[in-house]
Amino acid sequence: MRRLLKGLSPECEALLNLIPGGVMQCRNNSVYTIIEVNDGFLNMFGFTREELDERFQNQFLSLVHPSDRQNFLIEVDRQMNKGNKLSLSYRVLCKDGTYKWTANSAQLFGDEQEERFFCIFLDLTEVRDAQEKLRLSLEHLEIIMSQSSDIIFEWDFTSDSISISPNWLEKFGYAPRYDGSLQKEEILHNFYPDDIDPMAAFMETVRKGAPNSSIDVRIRALEDRYIWCRIRATTQFSTENVPFRAVGTISDIDEEKRMVEDLRRRAELDALTGLYNHAETEQRTKRYLAGNPKSVGAMFIIDVDNFKSVNDGQGHLLGDAVLTELAAGMKKLTRKTDVIGRIGGDEFAMFLKDLPSAQVAEEKARKLLEMFQQLFQGEKQPIKVTCSIGLSIYPLDGTDYQTLYHCADLALYQAKSLGKNRYVRFDAKSMEAVDRIGYSSLGAAIDSDEAPRGKCGDLVNYVFQILYDTNDIDIAVDAILEIVGRRFDVSRAYVFENSDDGEYVDNTYEWCNEGIKPQKEFLQHYPYENVKGYKELFQDQSVFYCRDIRSLTPEQTRLFESQDICSTLQCALYDGKEFRGFIGFDECTGLRMWNKEEVGTLSLIAQILTTFLLKKRESDRNEQILVQLNTILDMQNAYIYAIRQDNYELLYLNQKTLRLDPYAKTGMTCHQAFFGRSIPCEACPLTGAVEVYNPQYNVWTKVQYSTMKWGGSSAYLISCIDITEYKRIQGKENDSK
Repeated sequence: MRRLLKGLSPECEALLNLIPGGVMQCRNNSVYTIIEVNDGFLNMFGFTREELDERFQNQFLSLVHPSDRQNFLIEVDRQMNKGNKLSLSYRVLCKDGTYKWTANSAQLFGDEQEERFFCIFLDLTEVRDAQEKLRLSLEHLEIIMSQSSDIIFEWDFTSDSISISPNWLEKFGYAPRYDGSLQKEEILHNFYPDDIDPMAAFMETVRKGAPNSSIDVRIRALEDRYIWCRIRATTQFSTENVPFRAVGTISDIDEEKRMVEDLRRRAELDALTGLYNHAETEQRTKRYLAGNPKSVGAMFIIDVDNFKSVNDGQGHLLGDAVLTELAAGMKKLTRKTDVIGRIGGDEFAMFLKDLPSAQVAEEKARKLLEMFQQLFQGEKQPIKVTCSIGLSIYPLDGTDYQTLYHCADLALYQAKSLGKNRYVRFDAKSMEAVDRIGYSSLGAAIDSDEAPRGKCGDLVNYVFQILYDTNDIDIAVDAILEIVGRRFDVSRAYVFENSDDGEYVDNTYEWCNEGIKPQKEFLQHYPYENVKGYKELFQDQSVFYCRDIRSLTPEQTRLFESQDICSTLQCALYDGKEFRGFIGFDECTGLRMWNKEEVGTLSLIAQILTTFLLKKRESDRNEQILVQLNTILDMQNAYIYAIRQDNYELLYLNQKTLRLDPYAKTGMTCHQAFFGRSIPCEACPLTGAVEVYNPQYNVWTKVQYSTMKWGGSSAYLISCIDITEYKRIQGKENDSK
């Protein structure tokens, strides 16, 4: 090979041919006439030396992409005005007609008679292609992130390190810290004390490889305020199926929790009087009696006498006001620990706890009668209101809610029969005849004007209204399961949703009655093949009802017995004809018979839930894409960040950039974060693809950038490839010359 530079030894020429790129010597004239190239140059672009001469007359400028030539000439002239070295990036023609992106470093040698450039070329085509894909991925990520305020985290199990997105600082007001070598309480000191143990258990579950996990916890913000958050984690596995990383999101659900509490309160309380409703009165009394209290208790059923005449004669508005005042009066006569509720239109129930004797209960009944008689006597137009009271005593008349209620109900009927405005204490002998007649304080024999309660159509309408009004399906479904579960008095209400391939099912929502052990954590990614024939259990593609689970196949029975289920009713969730899961009710306290009205109600609720849950799952898939794209960016072997065009403000930094400088953060300017400057750099790399040395990190980088939109602002996406090692080798070569 002819010498590239006069005086070079054959050994140097051989060394030039070993450079992983192309080497060229050309004249400093208008077309940059090629004098010589090495084998690497010929291999890179595919031409022979003869073809360079015959096709292009050795004019290198002819090989430069037409769209890049003007910028090429401008950059050569600009950089030569500052010194005798060039650093350019442009496309060069190949023999097959394609163009390769190259990084071109050159230095000018010679004298006034003849000046020559000594050039080195590196192939950047794959890098540019990867950067273009990365740019599109980042734009996709930015679109998704702009619609989400969630905090993103990544937990590397190997190094036991957790990285968290910068919006943690914005949410909680302090930087996150994690040190896996500390004790549990020290690691989780920013969590609410009651949530430390559940959070530690959650982390252990994730570390052991649970594919998808979720937990609701409270995280400390400034001024010792705690914010309810939902943490979701997805575990990634190595090719050996070993968990090595978890990625996930932290969502602010503080408002959701308040809404759930409000929905729960609305479900428990009577809207007019603020007392407990019928179902909640029953549940609270049952919970108390389940503890087998040793002291005396008393069940009161109170009916307003002749209330229909108040409504008909003076209007429903006055009737509502009367009921409200009566409720307030009853609250004054009871303790906060007692249970008091409105169980019908003009009917109330009370259970007084921990009384010293049955005589105290009777004295309370007399005070109630007196309160009713005197409550409205001071009005300009006095309203005569009296009541009748049925009274039963725990444990003398019964030890469970149904028995005590039935006895008080019979006593109330006798009080009405004796002329009203009185109380009657239950007495087994005197009540035998009344019991045989079968009258009830809720029946037509008593002058209550209450409309029939508990219509399933009202419940379905209520469920639809909750789903229609909510901005968060999770809140609504949790509330609906509790409301419907309490209405039907079941042990457990839940939703199961299928995986995309329909091979697995996840328990996504669950409500459990008091004393029932939750099963949700044990029923994630559960394979249908473990209970063959399960999908076929849904008769007519809708309902699966089993009064006694022992009548099922052994596999199916074992599944239900492991959850302490005696009876179950489940209704399929369908997207068109595709089976997507089911909603169900379990009974764990004994066998249960379901009637047609209850089955019909569950079917309608399932159909309504299907529509809203499909919308929710589409949103969840977008959230998963956000986590995956963020993981892709963080795995790139380049420093990637985005800045605003008008003020150089940092908008995004990937993990490699944050590891280089942990103190860099969004909101800072790039020159402030990376160069410690208060004003923009004099030689800003945004004028083109250039090599930049950063003395703050002692790093050389090759900078590439492109324009993009970030929200409503114009921005630059910048990718910096570390070429420190290459510059070190180049420096040694220059020194040897």
